[in-house]
Amino acid sequence: MDIPSCRERDSQVKKRGYILKPRVKIFLILLFVCYFGIIMFKQELKMDEQRERIHALKEQIAHTEDTNADLEHMIHYTDSDEYIEKVARERLGWVKKGEIIFIEKKKEN
Repeated sequence: MDIPSCRERDSQVKKRGYILKPRVKIFLILLFVCYFGIIMFKQELKMDEQRERIHALKEQIAHTEDTNADLEHMIHYTDSDEYIEKVARERLGWVKKGEIIFIEKKKEN
């Protein structure tokens, strides 16, 4: 029985180490790819949430702009003579010169 010398044993260990190195490289590459994939997946989820939030904010802005346009229209309308006349007739009961007001009697049951 031959007893291998220290140098022979070291060379055999080195040879085995070289056999494992491609496997280790492949494992590290796969580990990196998996890590990168997980990070990308999480980022995609965050981006989807941000897209939904942007969409909701755009809808809210559009609604607010519509409301603002309606309010601006009301401001201009309340400054008009037509609005002032309408309010004077409805709330104050005013009439123009020469007009006759007809008041309807309420029917009692």
